[in-house]
Amino acid sequence: MAVDNNIQNYRAPMVTAIGIILGFVLGFMGKLATDLPAQISQHDKEMKTLPQDIWVLIGLLSGVVLLTVSLYRILNNRVPGDKMEAYYYRTLQIFIIGVCISFAGTLIVFVQSWFF
Repeated sequence: MAVDNNIQNYRAPMVTAIGIILGFVLGFMGKLATDLPAQISQHDKEMKTLPQDIWVLIGLLSGVVLLTVSLYRILNNRVPGDKMEAYYYRTLQIFIIGVCISFAGTLIVFVQSWFF
């Protein structure tokens, strides 16, 4: 039963962390979506920023999908007791990968705006 207590103690902070990061990433994507038409009209003659924008989109969408999957997994309460620790450890891995991919997509935007 100690495993169940440890998992219960870390579920609530994980839900909070996933919700906050997912909210920021979705807000950032919304801001990009409103700014992108202006950027495309400025660079319509030179298409060199379009491949970079596609990488940003892929990174941010992948991050959102992984964060959403990790949120579903952390809220799932139908995990068998004997597999609970491995299940939530895998959920933590998915969350970390989602955060890293989202951060990479955001970093590409900042590098692109500074240097291009």
